[in-house]
Amino acid sequence: MQRTRTSTGPCRMKSVLGIGVLLSALLVLALAAPTFAKTGRVGPERLDRPGQLHLAPLRAPADPAVGYYGIWDAQTTGALTYSVSGLTPTMTLTATDAAGHTVWTLAGGDATAASGMLPAALVATFRSSDPNVLRSGQLIAKNADGSVRFRRDFTDKSVQPLCDTAARLVWVEVSAKKITRVYVRQGGRTRAIALPYVPPRASPPELAASSASGRRLIVGAFMPSTSTRRVMTYWLRVSSAGVPAIVSHRVTDWVGASLTPSGDKAVILTSGGVGDGPNLWVSFGRFAGGMLPGNDAGEVDASQQRIFEQGSYSYGSGSVSWGADTVAVFDRSLMPVYERTWAFDNDTWSIWFRHDPSLDELAGLDNTGVLTVINVDDWAIATVPGTYADAVPLADGRLATMTPAGTLAFIANPVAGP
Repeated sequence: MQRTRTSTGPCRMKSVLGIGVLLSALLVLALAAPTFAKTGRVGPERLDRPGQLHLAPLRAPADPAVGYYGIWDAQTTGALTYSVSGLTPTMTLTATDAAGHTVWTLAGGDATAASGMLPAALVATFRSSDPNVLRSGQLIAKNADGSVRFRRDFTDKSVQPLCDTAARLVWVEVSAKKITRVYVRQGGRTRAIALPYVPPRASPPELAASSASGRRLIVGAFMPSTSTRRVMTYWLRVSSAGVPAIVSHRVTDWVGASLTPSGDKAVILTSGGVGDGPNLWVSFGRFAGGMLPGNDAGEVDASQQRIFEQGSYSYGSGSVSWGADTVAVFDRSLMPVYERTWAFDNDTWSIWFRHDPSLDELAGLDNTGVLTVINVDDWAIATVPGTYADAVPLADGRLATMTPAGTLAFIANPVAGP
């Protein structure tokens, strides 16, 4: 989704659920072996209520009070990590500098964040750990030195940060009155636009994504339907003065989107793409485009030049079960750059991937903690010794890693290009 990590680099957004929802989701995981969104990707929800389900480790601790750890985002300038612990879940975000030293922390029942140039980030913390209801909390923009750039309290709302740059903050709010508003803060002034469609009940956005600068956005609101997935989808543009405006809108079956850093294109996750239909590669403001190869692909992302897609499927009948995870990288013409499928005979096993800014290198972690790294261009592959809870390839040839005990480290990437 990004090429380099700077203050104008791509905005990163993600949400993490509390322990109770995590354990329920893991039951679904064991039954269906899906994959879930990591930082910078979008994936389908796996709950009956529409709302993005984003999980980090695909393993839960035997004792939920012990907690689990992961990397929200990692850049050459620092990292944003998280931990969730307690029977009444508490989530803590920790921002570090490039050496791994803690700069600031924020805690709540749950949180969502959009990274600036780390350790800077725009963070929403919530008192409740349930992401499918309206909640109260704070929206806080942290500078790289830990100081507060902007703070806003909210009550009974769904709040989703989308972008944090030196010039602009962007977020989405859904109020108890079911109104969806896109906010842009720029030059000390906050402007907002209300999206015309008002759903029958207030709920988090079905999809929301931003370009690197926050100048191009996409936001979708869930529309009830008895037969097919329906989303009222809006493309928006933010002027140089920080004024948001709607470019186009249409009813779609889209459940996720990742814009390129410039925002000229987006890779779209469709509800059909989660099953038998295709995901899409579309131009900004448009609703039709090229179809990505492969079915059952539940995760997508985009850099300026490449597209990422990952999917999983499984089969079980009696004592026989098997499954496969497929990861692919395409260029902008949708020609494959890299493809590989991992097959297994136990449908509770899976592997998920994260990548560096330009989609040159992948880091795959299975649910036993084995870390595999891949160079997309020369197909070099290596296994990193040890057990890990998370790992992210960086643009400078390192890996940011997190152990199951919550230790962050920056290590050499064995397949990093020159």
